[in-house]
Amino acid sequence: MFRIVTAFFILVLGIASAAPASSNIVGNYRCLSYNVSGGGGSCRLAPPLVLNANGTYRMSSEHGTWRVVGDRVHLSASKIRGPGKLVEDNRIVFEYTYHGWQHIITYGCTDCTSAR
Repeated sequence: MFRIVTAFFILVLGIASAAPASSNIVGNYRCLSYNVSGGGGSCRLAPPLVLNANGTYRMSSEHGTWRVVGDRVHLSASKIRGPGKLVEDNRIVFEYTYHGWQHIITYGCTDCTSAR
């Protein structure tokens, strides 16, 4: 009986860790705005951030996996941005410093469950 219960918990933990933590943020995110050390504007022509239900993402040529920890979205292949902060479940804000410049980039989901 102990082996069956143990096997069940291992199976459940394996399934839970394979799925993204917050499936309601799955969708296509368009860049809404950017700010670089006080100056900024529109970024509507920037490539979208696509979060897939299977836990993978892509943004232009960048591909990897994503996961949510608390209110942060972590992108595995992102070398510059770091984690983004979830705002109202349909926006992700990345704040980071690059070459001494403070960047704030906001993405909004166009087809997330919470954005409908």
